[in-house]
Amino acid sequence: MRARIVRFAVIVSMVAITVFGLPLAVGAARYYVVDEQSDLEGDAQVAADAIGPVLAAGSVPTDVSPVSAESPAAVYGLDGRRVTGDGPDRLDATLAGSLNGRVERRGSAGAFLVAVPILDGDRRVGVLRAERSQDEAVERTAVTWAVMLVLGVTAVAGTRLVARRLATRLAAPLEVLADDARRLGEGDFTVSAGTADAAVPEVAAVHRSLSVTATRLADLLARERAFSAEASHQLRTPLAGLRLRLEEAASLPPGSPGVTEAVEGSLESADRLDRTVTELLALAREPAGARRARVDIVDLVEQVVEDARTDGMAVELQVADEGAAISGSEAAVRQVLAVLLENARVHGEAPVTVTVRDAGPAVALDVADAGSLTVDESALFAARSPAEGHGIGLALARRLAEDQGGRLRLRSASPTTITLLLPAASDPASPA
Repeated sequence: MRARIVRFAVIVSMVAITVFGLPLAVGAARYYVVDEQSDLEGDAQVAADAIGPVLAAGSVPTDVSPVSAESPAAVYGLDGRRVTGDGPDRLDATLAGSLNGRVERRGSAGAFLVAVPILDGDRRVGVLRAERSQDEAVERTAVTWAVMLVLGVTAVAGTRLVARRLATRLAAPLEVLADDARRLGEGDFTVSAGTADAAVPEVAAVHRSLSVTATRLADLLARERAFSAEASHQLRTPLAGLRLRLEEAASLPPGSPGVTEAVEGSLESADRLDRTVTELLALAREPAGARRARVDIVDLVEQVVEDARTDGMAVELQVADEGAAISGSEAAVRQVLAVLLENARVHGEAPVTVTVRDAGPAVALDVADAGSLTVDESALFAARSPAEGHGIGLALARRLAEDQGGRLRLRSASPTTITLLLPAASDPASPA
């Protein structure tokens, strides 16, 4: 790209110099020709004025050269025959108009020719023919053209230097953009910062757009990866319950009453598994700033607690605010509660209690068990592998809570109590 810009600039400058320089060169050459002819004519006229009285008296002039021997001249009578001086025997036919009183200019064989009438008062008495070599005019023209050529070459060289700097200035940010686009295609979402030339607003705008795109792609990929990890974590419990039900059904004799009960339990576990997958997909695809709905939190907590009891977990529910409602996503709150109950079942000690209470502008959900913690709150909600302790479940729960405008915090380490705070829904408008 840089070479193309430089080449284009040089070609344009050469065309411009040629278009404007050629007429100027021709004009300079013509100017020098006219100047030499005018100078010769002036010298010849001065000589003719001095010769006129001599020739009118019938004498032959002895000095007829207008300037010097470099400008030989000859005197001709009115019949066109040479009287004296250096020149052809008869006046050139091209200069014959001077016999009628006109001044004639011609160029011939590398010389300028001028013929001026010789007057004695108002009476024509002859013609003075003078010539001068064109060498001086040619020399002056050659010097002028050489100077113009040097200036033209200098202008082209200057244009090339400026074009190289401009090409570097234009191409550098574009090369950065190309490199960023290539790395973006290879999965590297780190876009170079502050490399686009601010003096080229269009390039800077493209760079900013590419940076925004890379950030969004990186965020999307991170969300997809998080979803994969979170989904695998959240699906472990329903899958384990489903496996237990199926193993129970397989261990019973065919036709026994327990087989039907085990199959029905397996279907319920499959339904919960399907609902969990659907909710996780919805949460992963939910755009930022999505409109929040009014959720009856008491009814939702009762459903989650009932599901936990179905899986064999002993959970006590205490409702201090029967009419509690929140503004948020039912799927997100369900997943947060499921994580908290699973955490209490695996890492805590019975009994497990879920409490719904009013917390001013928020609704508080307390999940407590009889166990105790030896880690602080920041370590508790840090994402780790399942083998390290609480795993990614609590990290997922905190992120979902914050996405809903709420908070998830450790209220007490012993007994372990984790509190979910969610924004309370505003009261519905009364009819007008």
